Amino acid sequence: MTRDELIATFAAGAEADPRVLALLLGGSLGAGAGDAYSDADLILVLAPEDHAAFVEEVEAWAGEIADPVLWRQVYPGLPLFHGITPGWVRFDITVTVPHRVTGARSNLRPLFDRARVWDALPEQLEPKAVDPTRLEAMTVEFLRVTGLLVVGMGRREYVLGITGAGLLRGLLIELMIAETRPPLPPGALHLTDILPPGDLEILARLPQVAADRASVIAANLAMAELFLPRARALAREVGAAWPDAFEAATRAHLRGELGLELPVG
Repeated sequence: MTRDELIATFAAGAEADPRVLALLLGGSLGAGAGDAYSDADLILVLAPEDHAAFVEEVEAWAGEIADPVLWRQVYPGLPLFHGITPGWVRFDITVTVPHRVTGARSNLRPLFDRARVWDALPEQLEPKAVDPTRLEAMTVEFLRVTGLLVVGMGRREYVLGITGAGLLRGLLIELMIAETRPPLPPGALHLTDILPPGDLEILARLPQVAADRASVIAANLAMAELFLPRARALAREVGAAWPDAFEAATRAHLRGELGLELPVG
């Protein structure tokens, strides 16, 4: 079964089930921006009185259609499920109710909609404001991981240093995404459609990290040089608190233990 066949089969199954009010296609395919590698993000909309029971039955319901070899609930307590078919077609199913459908007509496509759920959505979503609390937490975590460089270098844990550099890279990417104010959280495997070319080039030019002291340190400093000024500028713009005391302590810690100076943020 191809991805398009899978989507069509789910649409037929939803239409045949009187409990299902609508089936919407989300993600990049729903927005008309998908490619051959995009998964199928399916949103099943039910009446509130049918929702809880359907969540308990959705694995069996999907199994009759797709017979997945992998099925899992993405987050405990959240009715979002991930499946992969024997042919490695990936799909997500969200089970929700009409007033909890998030998105807009521009990024969702109705596959079946007996309750006109799609018609009630706005045409487009406004850019989402940067969350000051998340920005502060992101900055604190960046400084914390950078400060742990002292531990890694002291123990000569250079392989773990590669892991730490990966965490910093992930936070840098998260910051870059936040700067674009996406209306909805972007897909995990869609970076080239989100970040401007200049940022993608910056990420591509980051130094490769090898399992040695000089390489790990160079990677940490390179990412701090990018992250800290941008995070501080964004914090000023959105009114986020800046962890001045923790930054000062981290700078002093790296200076005293490793003789390193973090770039000025």
